[in-house]
Amino acid sequence: MVKEKAYAKINLFLNVVNKRLDGYHDLEMVMASLKLHDVLSFQLTEENDIELEINTEITPSPKHNIVYKVASFLQEEFAISKGVKIKLEKNIPLSAGLAGGSADAAATFRGLNKLWNLNLSLSDMAKLGEGFGADIPFCIYNKLCVAKGKGHELAFINQKFKTNVVLVNPNVPMSTKLVFDTLTEEDLVFKKISDMILGISDKNYDLVIRELHNSLEKISFEIEPKVRTIKNQMIDWGLDGALMCGSGATVFGLARKKNKLVEYSKTVPDEYTTIITKLR
Repeated sequence: MVKEKAYAKINLFLNVVNKRLDGYHDLEMVMASLKLHDVLSFQLTEENDIELEINTEITPSPKHNIVYKVASFLQEEFAISKGVKIKLEKNIPLSAGLAGGSADAAATFRGLNKLWNLNLSLSDMAKLGEGFGADIPFCIYNKLCVAKGKGHELAFINQKFKTNVVLVNPNVPMSTKLVFDTLTEEDLVFKKISDMILGISDKNYDLVIRELHNSLEKISFEIEPKVRTIKNQMIDWGLDGALMCGSGATVFGLARKKNKLVEYSKTVPDEYTTIITKLR
């Protein structure tokens, strides 16, 4: 039996630089892992079948799930005659801008690499993961980094940035494709990434808070006004900083003191999902 944790992630900084000829967008991000995670367990079976059991309904059938797709790919790519029974315990909210699916896929690469003795390096797995999703290379490493291009060109920051985090999701679906398809050049708000990197490198908490940035907020706020409302409420409450996660709909708030987040969470509507966690 092999177990792997699939850590959620947030962007402390996200610039949309331009639209590429292949239809994707060039991005410039500072990405960080959260302690919030899903748990995957992998058990070797003699039959070459892949079984996937999930504690909540995500896709119409397990075969549509990215975990199953990665397992099937690895089994075929490396001619594995054994099978696997996978259990996925979901704790990361779905379609929330927290890279839950990418984290699960990355954990599948790591878990099956051990179970099936594939002898792949983290770099090998990150390269293979690119074909399944732009966030997967980051989720393979789970290290604070600058990410560029489609998100898989990683430069690690050799410094820790730890603080308390509250996540609030209004439980409305947000389509990443819709957000990017709606985005125009006039919507882009460009900010220098260098000050955010400097803030982290110098352990300058106040500078990091000041440089929180997400180019997608304007569009996502228009698509789902609840996201804007959550962010404004976090700022009004007096949290140190707040920012939308990815393309939404989750918003994260930061505070040095956990009890401040606990008190804030009591004001959030009951129908919203609220999670208090930390940066890793």
